[in-house]
Order: sequence, then C-alpha cells, then structure tokens
Amino acid sequence: MKLQVIRPEDPQYGFWNSRGVNLQFAGKPAGIIPVISDEELAEALQQAVSQKQKLAVRGGGHCLENFVANDAVEIIIDISQLKGIRYDPAMNAIEVRAGNTVGEVSEFLSNEWNVVLPMGEHPDIGIGGHIQGGAFGFLCRRHGLGADFLYAVEMLGVNKDGIVQKFIAKREDNDINRDLWWAHTGGGAGNFGIVTRFWFRSY
Repeated sequence: MKLQVIRPEDPQYGFWNSRGVNLQFAGKPAGIIPVISDEELAEALQQAVSQKQKLAVRGGGHCLENFVANDAVEIIIDISQLKGIRYDPAMNAIEVRAGNTVGEVSEFLSNEWNVVLPMGEHPDIGIGGHIQGGAFGFLCRRHGLGADFLYAVEMLGVNKDGIVQKFIAKREDNDINRDLWWAHTGGGAGNFGIVTRFWFRSY
C-alpha cells in the first residue's frame, strides 16, 4: 500500500500543516499523512512505529495546546477524512467514525433520531479528541458529559512485538477490554492508541 505522505517541499504542505485552530503553535513535521481508510491508518501507524518516529494524530485540529503542532512531532496522521455515521444494529448503538465533527454528529442525531449528545457547541470540533477528553458542553450540567454515552470504542494499538492491532472495548462488565473503554471516557486523546470508531447509546 502506497501512502500519501506530504513533505515540507510539497505545495499542499502549508494547508495540511496549518489545520490547527491555535496558530500560536506551528510545528514542522517531516511528513503529514492524510489517511482515507482504516487500512491506510494502520499502515501509517505501523510505519511510524517501525521507524521509531514520534507521531501525533489530528482530527478537527481544535486542540488548544501544542500536543500536535510542536517541534518534537515528526509525523502527523490526519484522520479528518475518516467519516461516517450510522446505526449499528449489532451494537444497538450509533457508530461514529473518528474523523467526524461535533456538528456532523449533532445534525445526524437530531435529523434521524431526534436525540442529542451533550457535547461541545462548535460544529468544527473533531469528535475523536473531544470524546476522549470527556466532551464538555452547555448541556453537561443537566445530562452529563458526552463521554458518559460512550458504549464502545474501536482503536488501533501496538502490541508488545511492535505490531499494530485492532481492539474493540465495550462498556459491558464482562468485556475483556473494559478498562480500555473506561480509559477513553475522559483519559485524554492519543494516550492508548488511535481511535477509529465510537459507538454511542442515548439514555
């Protein structure tokens, strides 16, 4: 599989490197990889791990700290094109791919199901980082955090042999990866792997 790796000499580098909203921070990674599929994401992660490159993941670009845009980051994996929202009957939950924004998720839930998740209000915030940080918003005092509605998460992680693996972690008490699900309900983005999908249940 040949990945698109955008280098500093490429004409589109400026666009992809300036996607963060806080322009106070501007790193200069050696490459930016805008992935368009789960397979590309796995390949990009495997390459970075195998080459021992410090990487960061960018979704909506709304992180106000320099977790992504800093000089130590060598590779940025951009997941903003990994979009899709649907009802998953097997999970009995709404499946949201990690590249979606808060606005896209809110519009889908309102139009299709007449429900809401208590998340942030800015429509361009990436759902990936937002949920993993808890997902605070104006409705939280009444309904709790957006992460409180997280039923399951799919992520790519790296095993002890340095090989990328897919994990699915659910809220169920008997789920073997329940601790991993719990860690994604506010433990911060990018600490455990790269999330590819969330499943939400509205209560």
